[in-house]
Amino acid sequence: MRAQAAEGKQGFRANAAITDEETAPTETNEERALTTVDRYYLAWMKHQKQRGTEPTDKQLSAYLAEKGVKGRGGKPISPSTLRRYLLSFRTYNVWAEHRIREETPSADAVAQDCATRGITAQYNNPLTATDITKQAHDFERRWKTLDRQRDNAQS
Repeated sequence: MRAQAAEGKQGFRANAAITDEETAPTETNEERALTTVDRYYLAWMKHQKQRGTEPTDKQLSAYLAEKGVKGRGGKPISPSTLRRYLLSFRTYNVWAEHRIREETPSADAVAQDCATRGITAQYNNPLTATDITKQAHDFERRWKTLDRQRDNAQS
């Protein structure tokens, strides 16, 4: 999928660590632990907060390397690896804004909100409710994991 950059200011903000050195999860439960993709997401968000713009795949790769997050052989994470997650990160942010207001965000409402913001799938096709529904479980897992990370950071 080719991701399109979102226009305007992003609403949802996460405040959790990118690396284990910053803060380690207190639970070993898989549902509560940050995944590698969650860490990429956090770096993506922190880059935006620090530099004021959404990073490209190449910029995110360099940013992660600056933070000590590297791939196999100690090399920076490949931009092509990161590229596959950018659309999901944008979509998650929209979903998270809805999640703040309601326990189970409407896939139709999230898809419509994505369309309004110019967040589209490959070939500029609009995201559908089905696209959102396919990601809802992982979005909810990330939501709870990041919420737990925020709680740990505040303790």
